[in-house]
Amino acid sequence: MKWGLSTLFGRNLWLIVALIVLGQIVNALAYGQLVARPRIKQSAEATARSLQAVAEGLSLLPEDQRAGFVARFNDRAGSGLEIGRHRRISMLERGYLTELAAQLGVADGELAWRREANGLIAVQPPGVAFWLVVPSVQPAFRFARTWIIASAVSGALALLGAWLIQRRINRPLARLVEATKAVGEGRRHLVLPTDGPAETAALARGFNEMAAALARDEEERLLMLAGLSHDLRTPLAKIRLASEMLRDAGQGDAELLDTLDRSLHGLDGLLTQFLDYARASHPAEQERPPVDIELREFLAETLALAPGLPHPLLADGPAVRQRARPQALRRLVLNLVVNAQNHGAPPIELACGRDDGAAWIEVRDRGPGIAPARVDELKRPFQRGDAARGGKPGSGLGLAIVDRIARAEGAKLTLLPRDGGGLVARVSWA
Repeated sequence: MKWGLSTLFGRNLWLIVALIVLGQIVNALAYGQLVARPRIKQSAEATARSLQAVAEGLSLLPEDQRAGFVARFNDRAGSGLEIGRHRRISMLERGYLTELAAQLGVADGELAWRREANGLIAVQPPGVAFWLVVPSVQPAFRFARTWIIASAVSGALALLGAWLIQRRINRPLARLVEATKAVGEGRRHLVLPTDGPAETAALARGFNEMAAALARDEEERLLMLAGLSHDLRTPLAKIRLASEMLRDAGQGDAELLDTLDRSLHGLDGLLTQFLDYARASHPAEQERPPVDIELREFLAETLALAPGLPHPLLADGPAVRQRARPQALRRLVLNLVVNAQNHGAPPIELACGRDDGAAWIEVRDRGPGIAPARVDELKRPFQRGDAARGGKPGSGLGLAIVDRIARAEGAKLTLLPRDGGGLVARVSWA
């Protein structure tokens, strides 16, 4: 879960954090103005009156009794207090001394003070030769510290609650984002849970209905495409039979019959690609269980089925095992081979291997390659690569078929430039 400002979760969470911090600052300012400062002023006024009374009392006492009187006064001022640990002057104490100086008619910073051994503060009022202990402001300091701790705890609890609330809101949104990515990758049969608040449940139901509608539309298109491809096979077979009968009978123009045979062969290849494209996303095909395949041996067997020229070669490499559906994987490899034959240049190589625990298959050629800007475009259906790679025109389905099969197998199709010129079509498993 990302906490940055680029995400809705991060923005809402940090907005709540800022509001809570701002609220605590306002509370602190209000405490200082409405509680701490009046208490300090009140205490300083009372202390100033006491000090002035002590100064007057000292002036009336005999000189030999003054030291004892001051000692008894200081003892009573510090009785019952154990604050010897607080040696550094606090902000409350500093404010207290400033206010006390004002009450005594002394300029700020000119009131003499010192820290006693027991931690209390003693001052020397104007006209008094003795150090007089003043009442401690530590109770107010302790109250402030307790208030700060309580505010911090309440703020932390508020942040925890905000995080839990925002996480609960963000969880269905994160599921929706993942589901939309899956739909964009071609997975249509997705169902989001419709639990939770009414708003997120309605959003999930809307997405489920949209995904179901897309799945139905795609299945209908694929069914129509497969039906047309299958129905066209019969008239094509009859035309091919008629062409062979004319050739055997010595009738018809030989060059014209050769052209007709090449056209029929091309049409048959297009129909095969249409059927492969429809079959690649058919639920029945995806329900077939994968089996453990030795990829190098599998590629060697598949090469025997490769149509046309130039004939591909199998590069040297280690034996690699991967779980996949053999029929789907064979269609994937053959479509890559046909793509290299039609749009690439020899030598065409097949290879397999494993990097960082992930298996891969590559089909390499020495053709003109593909511009990086057109890689994603050519993975979409009916995007012809003759403008990108030259050579024979095609149906624009070859790479789309490979990409669909690869995603159905949990793999990824990557088109890379080959060192020395050409293209490397890599199918890699995560």
